[in-house]
Amino acid sequence: PSMFTQSSWVNGRSSQTVTYTYHMRLIAVKEGTYTLGPVSVLADGTKYESEPVTIVVRKSEDASGRRGDRYIFAEIQVEPTSVYVTETYRATLTVGIRKLVVGGRRFEVDFWKLIRRQSQLSVFMAREPDSRNVRSLTDSNGNRHEYVIHHIARQFRAEEVGENVIGPVFLKADYPTRIKRSLFSWEIAQSRRETARAEGVTVQVKGPPDEDRPPTYNGAIGRYVMKVSAKPTHLEQGQPVTLTVSILGRPLEGVAGPNLGQHPELASRFDYAKDELLGDLERGAKVFRRAIFPKQQGEQTIPPITWSFFDLETEKYVTLISDPINLTVVRPSTTVTTITLPNESEPGANGTFLTVLTGGISANYGDPDAVLANQTLRLSPSWFAALLLPPGVWLIVTITTRHRARLRADAGFARRRRARRQARSRISRALKEGNSLERLEGLATAMTAYLSDRFNLPPGEITPSEARAVLSEHGADDGLADDVSSFFQTFDAARYAPSAFDNLSVSEAAGKARRWIKQIERTTR
Repeated sequence: PSMFTQSSWVNGRSSQTVTYTYHMRLIAVKEGTYTLGPVSVLADGTKYESEPVTIVVRKSEDASGRRGDRYIFAEIQVEPTSVYVTETYRATLTVGIRKLVVGGRRFEVDFWKLIRRQSQLSVFMAREPDSRNVRSLTDSNGNRHEYVIHHIARQFRAEEVGENVIGPVFLKADYPTRIKRSLFSWEIAQSRRETARAEGVTVQVKGPPDEDRPPTYNGAIGRYVMKVSAKPTHLEQGQPVTLTVSILGRPLEGVAGPNLGQHPELASRFDYAKDELLGDLERGAKVFRRAIFPKQQGEQTIPPITWSFFDLETEKYVTLISDPINLTVVRPSTTVTTITLPNESEPGANGTFLTVLTGGISANYGDPDAVLANQTLRLSPSWFAALLLPPGVWLIVTITTRHRARLRADAGFARRRRARRQARSRISRALKEGNSLERLEGLATAMTAYLSDRFNLPPGEITPSEARAVLSEHGADDGLADDVSSFFQTFDAARYAPSAFDNLSVSEAAGKARRWIKQIERTTR
């Protein structure tokens, strides 16, 4: 909440009133009449209750009317709007901004930076425009205006069956209506708030039909070819055969191999592990391997392997069946190893001989004291290192694996972890901007994005009072909260009076921003 305190002194008695204001943005998704509230608050044992508020939601009119009548407009286009799960679709946000012309004079203003910072761009938030072009549009009075058209495109993969909504997008910008000449440059003397909305687009994500679904289907959607091979095809009983199943096609992400447990004829002839096949991507194919062991000698056959997928082009199930593979399994052979000892009478003998003892191998251990003579056990530093290295490596790998798993599973944790690194990168990029105001705007954007990521706030603009409140809430001292809040106030003032900012040092502001980030990381929770 934002907080306002008012104190009064009447007849020697003081009183103080504190007002808390809570802001919430609501998005209407359906037509109708809605009632909000009443809202109840309990204070000092007394219950206070607000009046209910009625909101009427009408069907959105054509936001553009004539797009040339608007200063900014936005549209979302999605192709296609009906897909099967695992398919991809493309969403494009188009934003048009009228070029600034005041008193017949044209001014070059990069409105995109202001719009991106102040607006809610949904899934397009973190993207710069992929392309820009200039287009001339006609308003209702027949006057022509030039617009800068921005396009942002993103591609998505349908992960779950159901409806997926792209958007809506809300745009807002302070569009100048009057420009005045200062001593050194042009200044914005007056502006008005312009807004635009792009309606969300619903994508229908379908799943494969239950009708005619074969038992060997395990979720693959696309178009595929299957190849099955086995090596070796001539072997001794007890030796394994590597059965290789290669799936070629698109998409391969998430494709599972055939379920060998559904092939009873294979289980009757071979022994093999019954767990799920894990595949590897190799040269544009998903490859699954399993070691199988023939149960009998003689001529054997690996029966056909079946695997099914749902064909997107025909919208029908297709079952692939491999050819049988013939094997020859022979009786295992025995191996005899003979050690030939040198003869004392042979020339070239070096005087070192083996003594043949009776009793088999056990005779070699008849005198352990003699065997272990002069074998004193000493642990050198290298031995200590060799003993400690495997547990240390295991500990490092375990910690790294758990950390990466948490980054994938916990989006909020991932945002907090990368907040500081990304803020530093944004500050460095901001210092490379053209003029002082653009560099300051880049610093403000870096601090806004950092606070949003560090404290899991919705992306968008952060006001000075909001910055102070969120830092105080998470344990920052008052001095740090005031410094960050003052920075945002300075930037807001500089946007409307650029000439007043000429004497400020951007490099000094960047240094302060880096110190603030370091303090926030160290002192807040």
